[in-house]
Amino acid sequence: MRHSSFPRSSILVYGQDTVHSLVQSTVIAQVEALLENNHIKDAVDLANNFASAQALDSDEVETLEYMHQAIAFTLFSQTRFVDAAPHFLAGGLDPRILVSYFPELSRPLFTDGEEADMYDGIAKRMPIEANVDDLIAANLVRNYSPHLSPSTREAPATQEVYKILREEAIVMIKSVLQGFKGQGKHKQQEVTDTALAILFARSGDTTSLISHLESTNSASLSAVEPVLLEAGEVGALCALLRARGDEGRVMEIWKGLVEGQYSDSSVSDPLSNMFALLESKQGKDRAMLRKWGVWLTARDSERGLMLLMSTKRSAKEKDREEDLAILSELQQLHSSAARKFLEWLVIVRRRDDAELHAQLVQACVDELLECLQDESTLKLWRAKFASYTSQISQKHVLSLPSTQLQRPQSSFLTYFASTAPDSPSKRARLKALFALQALSGYNAEMIKSQIVASGFDKVLGLEVALLDGKMGMHRMALRALALTLRDPVSAETYARTGGIVVPSKAVEACGMGEWGALFAAKGGPGILEREKSSEGKGELVRMLLEVYMEDGEPQQTTRLLSSQAASLDAVDVIPLVPPDWPLSSLSPFLTHSFRRTLHAKHEGQIIKAICAAQNSKVVESSYLVFREQGAIIEEADDEEDGDGEPESFNEKDGLAEKIALHLQDQQRSEVGVADIHPRVSNREEVDVR
Repeated sequence: MRHSSFPRSSILVYGQDTVHSLVQSTVIAQVEALLENNHIKDAVDLANNFASAQALDSDEVETLEYMHQAIAFTLFSQTRFVDAAPHFLAGGLDPRILVSYFPELSRPLFTDGEEADMYDGIAKRMPIEANVDDLIAANLVRNYSPHLSPSTREAPATQEVYKILREEAIVMIKSVLQGFKGQGKHKQQEVTDTALAILFARSGDTTSLISHLESTNSASLSAVEPVLLEAGEVGALCALLRARGDEGRVMEIWKGLVEGQYSDSSVSDPLSNMFALLESKQGKDRAMLRKWGVWLTARDSERGLMLLMSTKRSAKEKDREEDLAILSELQQLHSSAARKFLEWLVIVRRRDDAELHAQLVQACVDELLECLQDESTLKLWRAKFASYTSQISQKHVLSLPSTQLQRPQSSFLTYFASTAPDSPSKRARLKALFALQALSGYNAEMIKSQIVASGFDKVLGLEVALLDGKMGMHRMALRALALTLRDPVSAETYARTGGIVVPSKAVEACGMGEWGALFAAKGGPGILEREKSSEGKGELVRMLLEVYMEDGEPQQTTRLLSSQAASLDAVDVIPLVPPDWPLSSLSPFLTHSFRRTLHAKHEGQIIKAICAAQNSKVVESSYLVFREQGAIIEEADDEEDGDGEPESFNEKDGLAEKIALHLQDQQRSEVGVADIHPRVSNREEVDVR
């Protein structure tokens, strides 16, 4: 049988209305009596003896806790903080009660009206002061007043004693909270962990702070965050936030570090941390990438664009709108990055959008004109233009006899790309040329007027000729290419392909891989005009021939006639030739033309003979069928058909199906003759009748 822990007595005194017992004083009463007489050491010894005397049951455990709490608050009231700490731990006091005496800890943690359970006798022993600062001040006044001047609170000695006691109080609360860590209910753990985090942050103990935050998840984030930011412990706060999974808030804090809103030497490169976090979110959190991609690009355009361009996108309308929104934001924050992103959308992503095409063309032209503001670039490009045209003029002076055709030199584009030193201005011009040629949807007339207004239309002769072709002014474009720029290769390419100045082979030779892929793509966005009808090409070749003849260019004319003879008709060419030109200049063209006509005539004769032979064979086969069937005579019915007319009296009508079946059987056993339909020039008709 379990005996009560209360003292027992064998002497009872009965009165009329009462019963008295003579018993020994309880241990609690003895401890309280000792504390009242300030015999704290004796009270501690009594509590220790009680704890070591026997195994304690639950009631005795509560008794022991009560004694330690009473001793702790007695020492606490006397500002003997370090001595009180082990008794607070042994007494199992609710940590919220002790924390309530420290305003810097309790203010962010407690709400009005919050309560904690405790023994009634202990509540009477708690100091009446509201906080530890008032408790220290009251003890200083009680011990030193009025012996210090000018006052107890203002005297240097008492101020120094106050600092020492305040530091001891912090040491006490730290040791108590560390002892309570991981114990009690959730609210008690939250108070313990939060108060410890605040204490470590305010004391500048970063190592202990990070260790504490990494080992617990009970600290109140709303209470800890402002304290950590104020103390400059941003790295520790970010570690806590990432442990809680609040990566959005981590990005916000790193942003504050980048912009100078916060400072923490432990976070050496917050911008790289942001990039690393977003790269780990690739394919997982597109919303976060969308939110921070533009901001990061404004700080580090290279890494930011790589992040934006590596995000998977589709051709859906939602993704298109998102791309346009990103582009709009970049244009406001970082124009250079916006231009690269726009180029990526059109060239790599192949966004088939007239608005994007127009923006990219305008951006390329603006960059090109900006490069020409540099005097050294302008002089270099003028020198390239003069050098190219002078080479052509020199070749004309030292030209070979007209019967020996000279091989044309490279185009101006190839010459410029191979001789100009690699530089941002060179790449800007090549991009502008490629954009003007490959993209559609922009206002060619406006772009040309912009170039002319800048005064660089002569230096940018190739670009102006390309724009003239886009506007349909083919004769003006051909004159600019053939006569002003002295570029017969580009002029003939323009005439042969129906208006293309920059062919895909030239783009590939320039080493612009992504642009070359766009030119070579099938069905891509804004693809340049492909080869047009043979009639349109022949018209442009004839127009180029007229340009050469008007300018008196016999060598270029002869070479054009030889290379493009298939697109020209002698009937159209001969009237254009000036009377004073020697016949030898037209001999190669006429020879090829007559030879081609004769070949077409012979080819037509062969086709006619093959067709006649095939027709004869069919007639012979049909004759045998008709002979085997004989004549069929049908008499008309007395009744007329529905239209009031007699039915047909054609003896061959009944044989149609039989003849067809017979011919099919015969064709299966014999080798047929295939029809040949040769291509004949639009201007060369062959009589095959």
